[in-house]
Amino acid sequence: MNKPLTLLIMTGILLGATLPVARLASGAGWSPIPFTFWAALGSGLILLIAGRRGRMLLSAHVAKYSLIAGILGVALPNSLAFVVMPGLGTTTTSLAYTLPPLFTYAFGWMAGMERYRASRLAGVLLGMAGAGLLVLGKPAHQAAPGAEVLLALGIPLSVAAGNVYRKRYLPEGYDAPTLAGSMLVAGAAALLPLLLASDPGPGGSTDWPLVLLQCTFTSLGYLVYFRFQKVADPVYFSQLGYVMSATGVLGGVLLFGEKLTPWMPVAVAVIAAGVVLVNRRPAQALA
Repeated sequence: MNKPLTLLIMTGILLGATLPVARLASGAGWSPIPFTFWAALGSGLILLIAGRRGRMLLSAHVAKYSLIAGILGVALPNSLAFVVMPGLGTTTTSLAYTLPPLFTYAFGWMAGMERYRASRLAGVLLGMAGAGLLVLGKPAHQAAPGAEVLLALGIPLSVAAGNVYRKRYLPEGYDAPTLAGSMLVAGAAALLPLLLASDPGPGGSTDWPLVLLQCTFTSLGYLVYFRFQKVADPVYFSQLGYVMSATGVLGGVLLFGEKLTPWMPVAVAVIAAGVVLVNRRPAQALA
């Protein structure tokens, strides 16, 4: 197995495991902002301690990079996932992570990092059609409010924007733990004003093991995440969403007894076809 594919699978499984944990935390009474804040802060500090170049974090470039990457890749999508998961379920929320490859290509194209190719554009449109099937295929009694669907759409949009930004402005000379840790801590810092203005969440010690579990999966996942980022282009990198989605769906079925509707396999097949088109390369590019 080649190195990028190995990193893709490892990152997707570790970060995908955070979705069922977030669902458990919601059931335990945690509010979205506090849980996301403490998980990001704890994971970031673990990685910064493990990093070899933490003393260099005060550079303005790394601080700016970490803050923007933290908002796009950590604070916004994780908070949105936590908010919509009780209504949409772990399975449907996890499937939102199948869309970042399509949006990543679109953003990369607009940023001049990707060339126009008809097959990739067709893949983007096909993937969006698959996402539409996911929404329209839910039974009437399970249908989510339009606001939840729109919020869920913000997850892949934010992740995709973060994929393009991190690759384009990736600082040189920093190890993976330092880059990942600084991004997570910056993401937590971006949530701090909202945390101070919100309900701090449960204070009982019995609820904190879920935060520790989330920190474990998050710190390990992001440790591999930045190693993967360095060896993959933004579109290939964004495919970790498919592994995350599969992990989250499996967690929803096994841990919460969620059922797969007949439309879900069809929608996933349509999205998968879109991904094949997005990642298809001309024959001359393989030479």
